[in-house]
Amino acid sequence: MILRMKISIILVFVFLSCYGCAKNGNDLMDPPDSPSSNDPPEVTLTWVSSARPPGGSLHIARTTSNGKTSQITYLTDSPYNDYKPVISPDSTKIAFFRAYNEGGNFFLWNSSICVMNADGSDLRELTGHEFMNTEPYWTRDGTNCITWSRMIHSSEGTFGTYVYRTGMEDSPGDEVQISATNWEWGNSSLRDGRMFVSRGGAHFLLNPDPGGNPGYEEISYPDSYHYLHKVTISNDETMIAYMKKIDPDGDDYLGSQIVYANLDASVPAITNEVVFVPKNENKFSWYVSISPDNNYLIYAEDGKIMIHDVETGKNSQFSTMKEVEYRYPTFDGSVK
Repeated sequence: MILRMKISIILVFVFLSCYGCAKNGNDLMDPPDSPSSNDPPEVTLTWVSSARPPGGSLHIARTTSNGKTSQITYLTDSPYNDYKPVISPDSTKIAFFRAYNEGGNFFLWNSSICVMNADGSDLRELTGHEFMNTEPYWTRDGTNCITWSRMIHSSEGTFGTYVYRTGMEDSPGDEVQISATNWEWGNSSLRDGRMFVSRGGAHFLLNPDPGGNPGYEEISYPDSYHYLHKVTISNDETMIAYMKKIDPDGDDYLGSQIVYANLDASVPAITNEVVFVPKNENKFSWYVSISPDNNYLIYAEDGKIMIHDVETGKNSQFSTMKEVEYRYPTFDGSVK
């Protein structure tokens, strides 16, 4: 039942993506409406994202903006769509996935995990594109590895999603599976090597053991179970942000809030959730990144980049080029 529900939700997301453009204790902060402002914070910030110029495919791009004017530099130029860039801990590399076949069942997409220099040079594919390889993240433990979720259709093998890892200098075929089961989603890692994963209706820190028996530490969570996805952990590993699905029967995206909270990796525990983008099915709000200093969060909304000021609690538009469609932003200098 859960598996069928997740598959149907994924299909809804594919349709939309293809055709649609602190408080003490464990209390939840869930404002009825998100305070917004037409005046962005007085700060200049840079992010890397997927960006679609008029009439083009999704490219990886770097944008610098002060909320009033912006400058964009496209780092890739392919007829294929490039998705979900993430920046290495030393800021010298960018990983992303390139989709060679899209449409229909998301499990039947074909994509490769790619890596390039931060300026777009020396682009290489780290995997083949026989499967759907998605959601890349960088490890933080000094191994310079990239992790991602591989989606396998029943016609291709044992149906499900598996977490994989490969080195940034490796070749296609060198990747190794680091998850134990066939239904896990990988997210951000910690400096000690553990990784946030969703598995079997709960959330864990995974201790990878390629070819062996990985360990799982369940994460204490202040609310009843919700599907948390697009998870990102701050550079100092004290803050976590994610999309939180609040309608069990709804869509993973339109039925979600965007939330940040405290993270204590030693327990491990999530506490003090703050909802800064309430559920609003009239807007497509998704993906989130935490600034290196934890002062701001950015997310995509209907093709724009929005910014949340943690101090003031206000959201405002930060991208300025109406002709550019933005998706999947990550702060320059932040590890996803």
